[in-house]
Amino acid sequence: MTLLKKTAPMAAAGLLALTLTACGGGGGGASNVVVAPAPVVASFPVQQGLAYAFTHGLQSTLTVSGSTTNGSTTYPLTGTLTYTLGAVVNATFNGAAVQQATETLSGTISGNGTTSPLTTSSQLYVNAQYTPVGSNETGAYCVASSTAAYPATATAGQTGDIAAFSCYTDSTKRTLTSTQKITYATTAGSDGNSLNFQMLSNVFDAANKSLGSTGTTYTISAAGIPKLTRIQLTETVGGISFTIDAK
Repeated sequence: MTLLKKTAPMAAAGLLALTLTACGGGGGGASNVVVAPAPVVASFPVQQGLAYAFTHGLQSTLTVSGSTTNGSTTYPLTGTLTYTLGAVVNATFNGAAVQQATETLSGTISGNGTTSPLTTSSQLYVNAQYTPVGSNETGAYCVASSTAAYPATATAGQTGDIAAFSCYTDSTKRTLTSTQKITYATTAGSDGNSLNFQMLSNVFDAANKSLGSTGTTYTISAAGIPKLTRIQLTETVGGISFTIDAK
């Protein structure tokens, strides 16, 4: 199985202080103190979290569910998937000084009585602000044709563009194979003090026909620690479609 190229740098968040509010009243020698609940963290500094992710690296293992369809036959899929992001090092990409991190997905997928390894690895390139500028893996040399800075802070309910890419067979950039557009959307975490930051990569062939999409969700704690919590993938290869939901 071939995974879609996923140029998706980490998007994370940092710490906002929590406070307690107390009020008191008295009379007749007695007093009551009412302590209000800690406020929910509403805004998360994305750039601070990005720095943490790229300088410390990330790893997360997820449980896979999904299906594959060939013609009129559909089989369920199960398995495990491990995502790893290495810490950045200085590098050169497309003639410019950048930072490079190795991004890998590995695991096994079982369906229709067969278990197969699933793996992909790519070099991810970002600028000093961790905005994506490109990626490189076998047969896919992707260069950003436009980038938008990550928001300094993010709150639930936000959406925006991250980058657009043109992908070629190699660094000569002679043969365009696909284009990608990466956007983001945020939702509140399940505990009220975390942020779900999803990056969605939509991929199109050279004729602008959709090849599929990859959604990557990071849950950001109030302490500013990102954790990859979900990967969603849809792809069609040779008339066979795949849908994977790993969380």
